[in-house]
Amino acid sequence: MPLRQPLALVAVRSLVMLAAAAASTICAAEPAPALQQQWPVSPGHPFHDSLEEGLGFSFVYDGGRVGPRMPEGWQVSTRKTGGGTITELRHPSGLAAIREVRAIPEFAALEYTVRFRNTGKSESPPIRNVNAIDLTFGDGLLAGVSAFTSGGGQQDPAYPPGQFAIQRRYLGQVDPMEGRQHLILSTEGGRSSSKDLPFFFLEHDAPQSGIFVALGWTGQWSVRISADHRNQLLRLTGGMPDIDIRLRPGEEISGPSILLGCYGGPLSAGSNRLRRLLRERYIPQVEGQELPLVLYDTWFNVQCGFDEPMLHDLADAAAEVGNEYFLLDACWYEGTTANPDWTVWEKVSRSLGNWDRPEPDKLPSGLPALAGYVRSKGMKFGLWFEPERIAKDTNLEKAHPDWVLWREGYSWGLLDFGRKEVQDWAINLLDRYIKDTGLRYIRWDFNLSPLPIWEGNSVEGRRGILQIRHIEGLHRVEDWLRENHPEVILESCASGGMRIDLHTIQRRPTIWISDQTVDTRFIRYHLAGLNHFLPGSSQVVAVVKPVLYKVDFDLPDTDFQSHFAGALGFMGRLNEWPPELRKRASEHVAVYKRIRHLLAEDFYLLIPQPRMLGQWEGWQFHNPETQEGFVQIFRSKGSPVPSRTVPLKGLDKDTTYRMTDPYGGERFTVNGAGALTDGVAFDLPEESSRLLIYGPEN
Repeated sequence: MPLRQPLALVAVRSLVMLAAAAASTICAAEPAPALQQQWPVSPGHPFHDSLEEGLGFSFVYDGGRVGPRMPEGWQVSTRKTGGGTITELRHPSGLAAIREVRAIPEFAALEYTVRFRNTGKSESPPIRNVNAIDLTFGDGLLAGVSAFTSGGGQQDPAYPPGQFAIQRRYLGQVDPMEGRQHLILSTEGGRSSSKDLPFFFLEHDAPQSGIFVALGWTGQWSVRISADHRNQLLRLTGGMPDIDIRLRPGEEISGPSILLGCYGGPLSAGSNRLRRLLRERYIPQVEGQELPLVLYDTWFNVQCGFDEPMLHDLADAAAEVGNEYFLLDACWYEGTTANPDWTVWEKVSRSLGNWDRPEPDKLPSGLPALAGYVRSKGMKFGLWFEPERIAKDTNLEKAHPDWVLWREGYSWGLLDFGRKEVQDWAINLLDRYIKDTGLRYIRWDFNLSPLPIWEGNSVEGRRGILQIRHIEGLHRVEDWLRENHPEVILESCASGGMRIDLHTIQRRPTIWISDQTVDTRFIRYHLAGLNHFLPGSSQVVAVVKPVLYKVDFDLPDTDFQSHFAGALGFMGRLNEWPPELRKRASEHVAVYKRIRHLLAEDFYLLIPQPRMLGQWEGWQFHNPETQEGFVQIFRSKGSPVPSRTVPLKGLDKDTTYRMTDPYGGERFTVNGAGALTDGVAFDLPEESSRLLIYGPEN
């Protein structure tokens, strides 16, 4: 059964049938099916074999901890579904904890989630300390374990950045003072990838193998990786922190999803298994469009300073360069010209809530006319929205002040997506613009940390409910869009890449990964890190030159080529680029379109992320079925090393490959065995790169 349908939605629909499944009830003396039994892994894998028996989750209820071991006094019922197994644990008070597990055998993986429902006639005792993941590994596994993690999407202005930085942390190979180690991964402020990325690997060195873990929760989360050296145990716990909720009769709440999979071999084997799994079973397909795309966006170096004639000029230039989508970013809505003294940020933000119509001073002919002009140039039309953040005295805030959550000291409010009427408003708004303008791309931004607002509006016995309902409501809107407008691409943007998680990528096929998009050294660093987890075809990046404080148009070839490991885009005043520069850009776009189909294939980081300036960098994308791929090697400015030989990955040792430089036209052949062991030589001047496209020689 395909997994593109979110597991949480399946769980909701299953509850009705679950209530009628009395015949499947197991007596309370029998345990619920252990998670290990449902994990489709061949015997002999160290992580699978050392996983201790348990439910895979735990929480505190009625004064005691429930799970990960089967609790006493709870009635258990289990039944099979078309996609997995549903297990319900019911307390005498009426609380039901429902775990749904779906196995994914071809990837040695499973996904599971836990929901809570009060089936009683009175308010439940509080549910606290919900660990959506609670796994313990024994049998001496700890001794060889290390963790590979990545920084999140919070913008880091220093180099090397913490953003999407891959780190290896050794857990089993050191001897801590207290006999215990704790590695805590988390997010900050309620956006799912602001601090750490909710994807990570745990690897064992003998035999070399590991697991990948991905968390599906588009809000606040934390995961604790604990190494108990005294007892030789490795434990993973985490989920929604600080939850304290009493459920009302008939009320139900959802929780995070956990994706867990095994692999054998080095980190690249686990990384590529995860990437393929996400590509084939999670990231939604877009009707009539193959990803990645080439996207022009009006934001950086245009910002709010556009009018209708300028947008026409920009569309002309964007089409000339080879863009396929034209995205009108912020400041298109009514009110953005109300005060000429406003800063750019104020122009963007003070009118959030005036989504009824475009700003007439900027777009006198209206959005449908602009969209028609864009289509006449052979491109599809896109728009920027930020529905969750709202300003005072805007049309929506004045019409529905009860829809907005505020917190003292905050300039902007949070539109409460936990309310069905807010969800319906968002659905109707986007549906109208899609139909009126032929909209095919939506950048859904979120420039607000919601957690302090949720916490500031919480009441006793309901801590966490606002966050849960907001996330559930947000997903309802996203799912409606996917079901009713499969031709529309919904992009995740949150002050850059601060909203990346399993549930988000299951609904949004593209992600704007960072606002730090000017210096190409940052671009390469980000793509080198994030490609360990997500296909490059989903990662939107953009060439932005010149920046506002510069007037020159010096764009070396590396400014274009550094974006080739993601979904290539452009920003800025393309209409002011000299004709020869636009011609050169179009040539780079043509080369990119020859290789972009490979971005969803296997990824190999040939040279580690730099730890200082003046280093070499390199990556490879490889299709193991067709044996085609491409290699990119970069020599940064300041590097004292003029040449380097780089071993390639993934090739068949018995195949001869033809290597082609798409720019210079040079062709040569290499033997697979030699390229894997001896490598391919690169001789590059400073601040330059070389791209080689390869495939089996006929």
